[in-house]
Amino acid sequence: MYTVSRSTQIVLALLKQHNIKHIVINPGTTNVPIVQGIQNDPFFTCYSVVDERSAMYFAIGLHLELKVPIATTCTSAQATRNYIPGLTEAFYKHIPILAITASKHPKYNYQGYPQAPIQTSLPEDAVKRTYPLPYVTTDEDELQCIRMVNEAMLELTHRTPGPVQINLPMHDPDLAKFTDVQLPAVRTIKRYMGWENWEISLKDKKIMIVIGEHLPFSEIQLKAIENFLESHNAFAYVNHLSNYHGKFRVLTNLARGAVSFDEFRTEYKPDVVITVGGQTADYPLIYKLTNTHQTDFEHWHVSKEGEVKDTFDKLTKVFECPEELFFSRLKGEKDVLHTYFEDWKIAYQRYSIPDNLPFSNIYLAQQLHNSIPKNSRINFGILNSLRMWSLFPLDPSIICHSNVAAFGIDGGLSVLLGQSVATDSLCFMVIGDLAFFYDMNALGIRHLKNNIRIILVNNGCGYEFRQNIPLYNSLGDDIFPFISAKGHSKNAKGWAETCGFNYLSANSKEEFIQHKEEFIGISEKSIVFEIFVTPDEELDAYFEALVGNNKDETEEEHINRRELWKTGKR
Repeated sequence: MYTVSRSTQIVLALLKQHNIKHIVINPGTTNVPIVQGIQNDPFFTCYSVVDERSAMYFAIGLHLELKVPIATTCTSAQATRNYIPGLTEAFYKHIPILAITASKHPKYNYQGYPQAPIQTSLPEDAVKRTYPLPYVTTDEDELQCIRMVNEAMLELTHRTPGPVQINLPMHDPDLAKFTDVQLPAVRTIKRYMGWENWEISLKDKKIMIVIGEHLPFSEIQLKAIENFLESHNAFAYVNHLSNYHGKFRVLTNLARGAVSFDEFRTEYKPDVVITVGGQTADYPLIYKLTNTHQTDFEHWHVSKEGEVKDTFDKLTKVFECPEELFFSRLKGEKDVLHTYFEDWKIAYQRYSIPDNLPFSNIYLAQQLHNSIPKNSRINFGILNSLRMWSLFPLDPSIICHSNVAAFGIDGGLSVLLGQSVATDSLCFMVIGDLAFFYDMNALGIRHLKNNIRIILVNNGCGYEFRQNIPLYNSLGDDIFPFISAKGHSKNAKGWAETCGFNYLSANSKEEFIQHKEEFIGISEKSIVFEIFVTPDEELDAYFEALVGNNKDETEEEHINRRELWKTGKR
């Protein structure tokens, strides 16, 4: 019988999946659920050592002869502290020992409760890394626990081997409950190094390659990806931050507009998702991939760092190698049918954006995307600007960026300005009012040249909060005073001109068209072009471009649903 403690069940199951079978056991109470699950399972070879200090050194000796990772387990209180001398030896000796420590439930931390010191405060040269597992009570806790335990076991031998700590919080009522007759099936994550042989096949699989934020691809990288896509039933799901313009790409935001949740689950869901690069900043895609059934597809992540990046809660394989090596190693087929790409291409082609959009950020993207000069740079403000501009294709020579790595409001303008002094190409910024005024001091940097073009979309508030229909449905106009900071943003004219910029403004489509060519053209000074729109105009355009125009409904149904959307009753 096994413990009812779910986190302990996950650890025991993954010990077996990762083939860690030699366990040095210290006596105690808090780790009873672990020991009970090990001692009666013929998979494990158990060793009993009373002294924790000796147990760790004993484990080192086992590894020196067996050449495999060794696990240890101890109770709470002073036991973990007694591991430190041996763990330090293992750290500098590069011995892969998994120290499974048990602690009291986190609610007892710093509360004067018996035998409840902090178990995860080991010295930095005692373990490579500590993994404090959650006490599992929700599905989210379980997913976090599965990822952390897999990552801990992979870290034992990752690059330079060494000791790793897993800390298991235990709740006293669970210590004597052993009712489960078998361990659960737990998703296992494996890491593949570039020099290893991979026995992997993608034959007959539908493959979605999600390319996140990425520097422009080299010729070698492009050739490897294109050859892979040509020989597999695959396509590349991208936005402008990917800087990828290959034959089999599909621009994002379709997940929000052209492909519904039901369609995604039944027609468009992949068998394998392969991720490369950084953040996509694509919440709709993440929602769709995380809300499908857990066993519906596999997620493979490719990077030179080999990090365990379980974005969709379905990670099974990590490939630690350059992208070009990964894509060139996986051989495909000749004359493959590209049915999966064709399905997504049809969805993209059926998706339309009307010409009569309200004056808004989407309207600006619609009017400007074909006019941005070749070889320009564009930096997008996070969320709304990036989302809207990714609806429209840009010339492949244009390089795009956004501050989506840490994903904060600040610094986008400063990044663009830094780029501008290091190139003679035109450098465009599309930014909202709050983000602009947050970073406005950067306009005074004395190194700036005349190649900067800033589109400042001033809707008078943090529009993202107004567009969040569940939030607006809950709070209504209460979002405006403080949550979306309405009323802070007047105009940028004085500051822009003080800093030596030409200042343009538009309150209507006509005024925008009047200044459009001046904005994108050659100028003796850099330009700030401030566009004044309202949150309602932004919302109307969002509805028309992303939702309303692509529904099969009568005009009356369309009007009624549009009003429900605007009032937050979607």
